[in-house]
Amino acid sequence: MVDTVFQNLIEKLTTKIEELKEIKHLMRELEDDLPMEMEDLVASFKDLKKQITDAKEKHVKDLLADHIDYADYRKKVQELKEEAANLKLQLFTEAANMSREHGDLDQTVVINGIASRVQTQKEVQVYLNGKVIK
Repeated sequence: MVDTVFQNLIEKLTTKIEELKEIKHLMRELEDDLPMEMEDLVASFKDLKKQITDAKEKHVKDLLADHIDYADYRKKVQELKEEAANLKLQLFTEAANMSREHGDLDQTVVINGIASRVQTQKEVQVYLNGKVIK
């Protein structure tokens, strides 16, 4: 009984997903057929973006060459990112361990007058062929 319900729902879902893909494909074909004016604008825009990227890269190279502090700042940013990533991993591990021991957590901690809330919860997700159904 349950298998037939799942089978019917999956069959209907698969049909709708295929219809959706086909309609999106048709829409993309129409959208990709651009007028000449728009193609020229898109080309100009891409060229301008490349110029901006090149100018920014040159500016950063100049900063690295001319300002010793800038290189130190970049190094410090990288170090702080790594430390923050390690602390996030520690927080995640601690919350997961506490959650296993005591169930779902919902705790508020005040640091420097700012409240931070830590929560854990079990999520139920349905997968179809290894993909989460949203």
